[in-house]
Amino acid sequence: MASRSPSSPSSTAEAAEPTSATAGELRPVCAEDLLDLQWIADPRVSPDGRRAAYVRVWVDREADAYRTRIAIADMDGAGHRDLTSGVRDGQPRWSPDGRFLAFARAEGEDPPQIWVLPMAGGEAQRLTDLKGGASDPAWSPDGRRIAFRSGFNPALDREAKPKPKNEPCRVVTRPVFRWDNDTFTDFDHRKHVWVIDAAGGTPRALTTGAFEEGPPTWSRNGDRVLFASDRRAEPWFGGEHTDLYAVSPDREAPTDGEGLEALTDFAGLVGAFAEGPDGRFVAIGFVQPTPARSHDRHDLLALDGPLPVRRPRDLTDAFDADIGESVSSDQHPPRGGGDTPLGFGADGKHVITVLGRHGAARLARVTLEDGAVELLSDGDHEVLHGTSTPDGRRWAITYGSATQPLVLAAFDAERGTITPLVDPNRDWCAARRRSEVEEFWVDSFDGRRIQSWLVKPPGFDASRRYPLILEIHGGPHAAYGQSYYHEFHMLAAAGYLVLFTNPRGSTTYGQRFTNIIQYHYPGDDYLDLMATVDAVIARGCVDEKRLGVTGGSGGGLLTNWVIAKTRRFAAAVTQRCVSDWIAMWYSCDFTLFNESWFRKPPYEDPSEYLERSPATFVKDVETPLMVVHSENDWRTPIGQGETMFRALKNLRRKAVMVRFPGEGHELSRSGAPSRRVQRLEHIQKWFDHHLLGKPAPEYGA
Repeated sequence: MASRSPSSPSSTAEAAEPTSATAGELRPVCAEDLLDLQWIADPRVSPDGRRAAYVRVWVDREADAYRTRIAIADMDGAGHRDLTSGVRDGQPRWSPDGRFLAFARAEGEDPPQIWVLPMAGGEAQRLTDLKGGASDPAWSPDGRRIAFRSGFNPALDREAKPKPKNEPCRVVTRPVFRWDNDTFTDFDHRKHVWVIDAAGGTPRALTTGAFEEGPPTWSRNGDRVLFASDRRAEPWFGGEHTDLYAVSPDREAPTDGEGLEALTDFAGLVGAFAEGPDGRFVAIGFVQPTPARSHDRHDLLALDGPLPVRRPRDLTDAFDADIGESVSSDQHPPRGGGDTPLGFGADGKHVITVLGRHGAARLARVTLEDGAVELLSDGDHEVLHGTSTPDGRRWAITYGSATQPLVLAAFDAERGTITPLVDPNRDWCAARRRSEVEEFWVDSFDGRRIQSWLVKPPGFDASRRYPLILEIHGGPHAAYGQSYYHEFHMLAAAGYLVLFTNPRGSTTYGQRFTNIIQYHYPGDDYLDLMATVDAVIARGCVDEKRLGVTGGSGGGLLTNWVIAKTRRFAAAVTQRCVSDWIAMWYSCDFTLFNESWFRKPPYEDPSEYLERSPATFVKDVETPLMVVHSENDWRTPIGQGETMFRALKNLRRKAVMVRFPGEGHELSRSGAPSRRVQRLEHIQKWFDHHLLGKPAPEYGA
């Protein structure tokens, strides 16, 4: 086999233990290894089930950026190759007959446009040229038209306007006006649904106005274009909400509401949706309860009855699992996206999707008649993205575990088999020492069972005593589990036991377990975390004087809370944290106007906010603290981290702040590659200094 360049795909088949290298030649996992990892995103199986298109993602070291390209693999495992030559290509979509592939391509600094590639050979042709770009292509069932989304505003964008020397002021009239990892909301350029002939021509807008539409899809008979949208005038006063709508693709003029057909009309969420052979719809979502909860478990809803559906039938309520739920990871694709698996079976009587259960994301078959659930994949893996053939028999999915980064795999729904096809990190894994990840459960103070995992240093010796680092996930309604975490393996390779766990409030354990922390966050989740630490210490392999703790977002909040409640930890790193709930209420990108997290606003009753804010108890913190925060974080604004840092400095305690310009809340998962590496290096250096005694002069220590 010819040697491969850093930007070419790796070999086919599942990762295996190295055969040619001895253990002494293997490298430990380190921070900079992140730059050599590759990712598979947005898998799309062809209509005949013989091939899968997907987005290959890699790091361009020189540009310090991610690159994306469309690749194709044979579903029988015969081979795979790059299909396009761009470096910002994505969203591959097969035509119904499999003869063409539409995709989105961005060139230079321009926004993406829709392109079409003939699969029999020939060059891709650009289909759109709209200022503001075009994305989310969707073929009509007859293959003659493509629906897509664009923020192009014909009333404002036809004529070129001179760019001002300095960015002008913004007039803000709404409490939600920016979104983390995105930008300030441009209410003049909302993304709307358009349609264009697949052979080319002039695109037509189908929708317009103040409300944005989600990615379009076509009805099975092709007479409607479907999308989800939140069309409430003041959504910030309610819970999460979208309804399902349909619009005619033959409209001559766009509509801002008149002529739209509402397919659903209930308080709640319509997320991913699918239409069955008989025209029935299912959706992943929920019906909003009263009173509000801090988290609403997503179920599989049958949209039965006359339109608009006002009382969907909850198929999976009794099973009490999180439908469509993924598991947290720093190795999900940083670019490229992908769809939650959701599709009808060949007989139209059942649906295949993914559900979160006990720290895993598992494929499941749900019967439409009675909601019976059959698990189709094991509890030791996660299924992240996937699509099926029109008959529901063959699926292209991404599939991984706590010890294996995601691979492209084929799922045969009739046989129930999963076959790995492309492992872009086979060589990467084969060249490095592997850490064992042990799963275990702990009884917390009230008997509640807490699922946990322990990453052990390569060559782990149970008779030795190791330093231990507790990792706390954010959310708080999220979950750790069967997903590869580069950060955890890096710290284990440096000689640490790495403990990660799902305290109460985590998803994948049912509605009650998740919502039990409402109005008590942080609280008893802290006791769950300490119970897992105590359980590992009881094994006799931990040096109790060398404990560290870290976490991001909600995990940063809990890190702050932990070190305010106990002095057992010798070092801590709080990342993109919350420290002051009152300031958070006033400044984060989303609103807390309803009663899901707090009973009253802080100007009416500040006591609940103060009781749950680590800043209230910062005088009790003795643990040396590193604060890691991004300067453009709008989810947990940087003032949250500055609060801890400034207070500890005033108290003359050990604290250092590491600030990342140009980054938002997603730094650890999709930030600039070099900054992600810097973040990892600082975390390890801080722990190495305080737990291993290594010098760290850059921190004044």
